Amino acid sequence: MNTWFPSAIAILSIVLIPLIPKLLRIRLRFFKWLHWDSAANLLEDHFQGWVLFVRIALFAVAVVAVLVAVRARIG
Repeated sequence: MNTWFPSAIAILSIVLIPLIPKLLRIRLRFFKWLHWDSAANLLEDHFQGWVLFVRIALFAVAVVAVLVAVRARIG
């Protein structure tokens, strides 16, 4: 079985981890542009928590993708 797809997912997840604050700020601007004030306020109030949560989730996705690639490579 090819292991390029799980490897690509793992690499993409690792690359996106440092970009999370910028991506969440873009999301915050989008919510403000749509005049979704409650969603924008929630994101602003708990910004550091959201950044930490998304970083942990991306790291977990990367670990699982590496494990799937290794498992497919071994047999």
